[in-house]
Amino acid sequence: MSKGGNIAAYFTGRKLVIPILIGLFTAAYFFFQDFDLQAYQSIHWTATTTFWLIAVILAIFTRLICYAYRLMVLSNYELSWRRAIQIIILWEFSSAISPGIVGGTAAALLLLAREKNIDSGKGTAIVLATSFLDVLFYVIAVPVMAIWVTRADVIPTSIGYLTEGAIWHYFTVIYFIFLGWSILLGFGLFYKPKGIAYFVLLFTKLPFLTRYSDKVQLWGKNLILAAEAFRTESFWHWFKAFSGTSFAWISRFILVNCLILALGNGLEVAEIFAKQLVMWAALMIPATPGAAGMAEWLFSGFMNDYFANTQLTNTTAFLWRILSYWPYLFVGLLVFPVWYRSTAKSKK
Repeated sequence: MSKGGNIAAYFTGRKLVIPILIGLFTAAYFFFQDFDLQAYQSIHWTATTTFWLIAVILAIFTRLICYAYRLMVLSNYELSWRRAIQIIILWEFSSAISPGIVGGTAAALLLLAREKNIDSGKGTAIVLATSFLDVLFYVIAVPVMAIWVTRADVIPTSIGYLTEGAIWHYFTVIYFIFLGWSILLGFGLFYKPKGIAYFVLLFTKLPFLTRYSDKVQLWGKNLILAAEAFRTESFWHWFKAFSGTSFAWISRFILVNCLILALGNGLEVAEIFAKQLVMWAALMIPATPGAAGMAEWLFSGFMNDYFANTQLTNTTAFLWRILSYWPYLFVGLLVFPVWYRSTAKSKK
């Protein structure tokens, strides 16, 4: 992969058109559906409300800082705080304009490849490691949360046309896919990269998977490169990287808890957190950029019981997306030219 690659193509105004249109349409639909101005009278603005809204802002920045810290650790501190934060913002931007299951992986590889002290092999290793750590957090968090909550606490009786059983079965399938992926990737990164690469390549012998053989071969080569890059890293190195991952994800989920505590009744902290684990699995599938539409719909279905009325539910869903999705669309465009010029200078 060449330094810089085609990274500029990811950060153009044209890339924003579809996400913005979908986002605006979705936000308007959920916000004005059965709009009732009197519904807001149930909000009692107190010092507690202000406190939880401040906590929301802190959660946003904590998530960013923790992701940047993880990136610094995985790069063996070749990236400064400033550079790591810039890359995370641009990484999140590319995720916001991509379908959930695609994410910002392709852009992340190009972002890291442009850095002076990160060669393509190391950049690939970092991206694979972040994928592994994210999924590892998820597969650990689900059984941990099961200690405090039950299926009946987390899974709603229905969401639109989806029954409780359908939601549960879907979540179970996705969880075991993630569990299998984490085991496969972890075994490849730390034990037998060549064996795992060959094992995955065998699946491309199936008639309907033959067309993916080139991509799988490339993935296998990248896995071997990543394993070589991380072979000498200590337990402490991975502990710090996983700690950054965990606090970033906790901050992502706590943001919703804080919004509900500010505008609704969110005393069931563990229950709300666990519901977001189920929601996150569902948000991996939508084909819309940033899972626009599906995210708001699921929020309403999972969180409606914590609000006095549907209008407050929709308003909170709107605020949730405004704070966790929309900022990266615009901040990314502001950060990109600064980062791009600075990386050009560092290369010289």
